[in-house]
Amino acid sequence: MDSLDGQVALVTGAGRGIGAGIALELATRGARVALMGRTESTLEESAELIRVRTATQVSVHPGDVTDEHSVEKVIDSVLQRHARIDVLVNNAGIVDQAQFLDIGLAGWNAVIATNLTGVFLMTQRVARRMRTTGGGSVVNIASIDAYGTDGPQASYTAAKAGVVGLTKAAATELAPIKVRVNSVSPGWVHTKMVEEFVTADAMKYLLGKFARVPMQRLVEINEVARAVAFLAGPGSSAITGIDVPVDCGTLSNLFVFETLPT
Repeated sequence: MDSLDGQVALVTGAGRGIGAGIALELATRGARVALMGRTESTLEESAELIRVRTATQVSVHPGDVTDEHSVEKVIDSVLQRHARIDVLVNNAGIVDQAQFLDIGLAGWNAVIATNLTGVFLMTQRVARRMRTTGGGSVVNIASIDAYGTDGPQASYTAAKAGVVGLTKAAATELAPIKVRVNSVSPGWVHTKMVEEFVTADAMKYLLGKFARVPMQRLVEINEVARAVAFLAGPGSSAITGIDVPVDCGTLSNLFVFETLPT
């Protein structure tokens, strides 16, 4: 595994699920981690797990990625605590499930603000600091939904496609200041949210007989986290501007042949 000893990593949406898993993985590799999210209590739970499992430093920074002043306040707080930021993981995201004809402007704006504008704000403001400390790595959490819709969530699909495009644009412009920018696109991931959303029989199917997916199972959180850690670390030093699907092969199969009448 790539060592991240001496690195400082700021992870947004770090209070639960994929964000918490990413923060733990980075800490396991030696990074000092700063956890950002809207809910302090869930951030503290993530921080305690990291303290129990690793010997690294961890700090909690409540904040809102959609608010410019909150973003600046969190970044300043992280710098006061750790002196630098070497890795930024933009994981914060929300979903607004609604049929296209029924999407409300408020719901649309909320998803775009968190999932896309938040990525822009965090990346821009952190990159300004990275410029003064020799560079760094930004990893954005996109989604395979950037490549095709997956249910009634047009705002989510649009935002994640925007994240992939923003990743390429930022990577191109920030390369001269030694800031790399990449993204990871998870497929269907085994999270508590999925467990709560489906029945026990459906969960059993998703874990071992998921016919739509070539590997026939859900992605595990630690598999997403390891991809993020690779892109954050020295092993990917020549990689910037790419999106890495972590989806058990979902995007590799157009799933046409399998649905033809027998």
